[in-house]
Amino acid sequence: MNTNFPHHEPNWKLFSWLAGIGIIIYLLIQIVPSTAESFFDSNSEPVIAKSKAEDAAAAFVKKQFHVTPNSVHAVHQSDSLLYGYLEKNKLTKSYEKLYEEQFPTDTFQVTAKMPDRSEIFIYVHMQKGTVVAWNRLNGNQVTPAKGKELTDTALKFAMSKGFQKSSLKVDRTNADTGQIWFTANKVIGIAKLNLGIRAEKQPNGSILIAAYKPTFKVPSDYTVYVDKQKRLANYLSTLGSLFLSFVLFILAIIYASLYRKHTSFLRGIALTLLFLGMYLVNDFNMKDGLVASFGEVLHADTMAYTAVIVTCLVTVIMGLSVYFSLVGGDGLWRALGRNLWPRFGQPGYGEHVWRSMWLGYLAAFMLLGLQTIIFIILMNMNGAWSTTDVTQSPYNLAAPWLFPLLAWCAAISEESVYRLFGIGLMKRWFKNSFVASLIPTIIWALGHVTYPIFPSTTRLLELTILGLIFSFLFLRFGFITVLFAHAVFDSLMMAISLMFMGSVGNVLIGLVYIVLPIPIAWLIRNFDRKKRANLTVPPSMLQ
Repeated sequence: MNTNFPHHEPNWKLFSWLAGIGIIIYLLIQIVPSTAESFFDSNSEPVIAKSKAEDAAAAFVKKQFHVTPNSVHAVHQSDSLLYGYLEKNKLTKSYEKLYEEQFPTDTFQVTAKMPDRSEIFIYVHMQKGTVVAWNRLNGNQVTPAKGKELTDTALKFAMSKGFQKSSLKVDRTNADTGQIWFTANKVIGIAKLNLGIRAEKQPNGSILIAAYKPTFKVPSDYTVYVDKQKRLANYLSTLGSLFLSFVLFILAIIYASLYRKHTSFLRGIALTLLFLGMYLVNDFNMKDGLVASFGEVLHADTMAYTAVIVTCLVTVIMGLSVYFSLVGGDGLWRALGRNLWPRFGQPGYGEHVWRSMWLGYLAAFMLLGLQTIIFIILMNMNGAWSTTDVTQSPYNLAAPWLFPLLAWCAAISEESVYRLFGIGLMKRWFKNSFVASLIPTIIWALGHVTYPIFPSTTRLLELTILGLIFSFLFLRFGFITVLFAHAVFDSLMMAISLMFMGSVGNVLIGLVYIVLPIPIAWLIRNFDRKKRANLTVPPSMLQ
């Protein structure tokens, strides 16, 4: 049996040139424009703290509803449909100049829980701290305003917000709820501004504005298209990724048992526990993202906690899949005569990890540039565009500084399941390396089609290309190299996202995550050197 390390020596000069070109492309196209805009734009303001948004919302509730809320809690909310429409039609900059101050696409949604068990959703401008919209749900003994009283009250209120009476046209009303919608003379593209206003009669005879929701209504054909794309993405993700990944999980259990003489069930325990620990932390960390995704619903926090518990159970299953993929994949490759995942204690293990780390950096930089080029091509070929996803927003994380840990979770799980085991299994079945790489790569890529990028097949095409390169790196340089490459690739993007939140602390933490693989590899190499100086490894352990 071949017990040597992956023996291909990389062309360091070529990889260095490709990495340099890749990182320059990534920085110049994706990072520098955003940074320069924030730095030079005189209208650019920092995002306020959530606590400030909560204070503003509490003060507003007390003034508007004459009751002090029991509690307030802010999450980052986004009009994903409108933002995507703006991005698709290249109207984002125009919208920011014309309407962002009064009708922001992104806000802090503050939920105020009231003594009468109603909940009020207050939308606070993320930079200015002003209240731009609100809506009360489930108020007790509500008497809706109707007819002329509703129309006159709503018109008067809209005029107090700066709208001219002549610019407002009644679109529709709902007498049961006291809701009226106006169409205003403000447009972006062909999206028209709609004002939703709900008025309630108080016991003393006064009229209360219980809801004010200005929104730009995007064209119906755009909405229909996005809904179709989301359904397609869910279908591809469920059948193409979740189901087939579960099949791989079952096969990993089977092959771990069949090839147990070539490996050990002790292999992979440390990586699996590391994955589980970090991912479970992430599950709880993203609770506010789930709250935001539910929108305006009562008791969204309770629903989010339930979803977190379900997600944790799924994470445990994922952990089992990672473990058996590590064991089964290692056994498969060793049975094929290849040692793509060397064991600690083998001569040269520490140096192999050290080399894999640096090669991982070069590969990640190269792939970041390639990904940027792929997106540019797809944007020009099929008009690809992206929108927002509040579940992935750093502002919706309980501890944003933990966010880049998810990069290591993705690297461990995806490289274990789809590269180490997936390619090993397909290689056993089909013999051909390209076919063996392509099948698990497509399954892996299908798991990312629900990201907010349209058309939904955009990420499938992009990640199939990147996945095949990851597969090449794995087959040529081994599991540890591709693990580092994947971790650096994701860490850099997540760390930059954290750094863009502002504050010296976030910038420093982001930099720590970017360089983290270096001390990790250095510690492993030094520990291996010390062990080898005091320990002779029995030949049986190297089999």
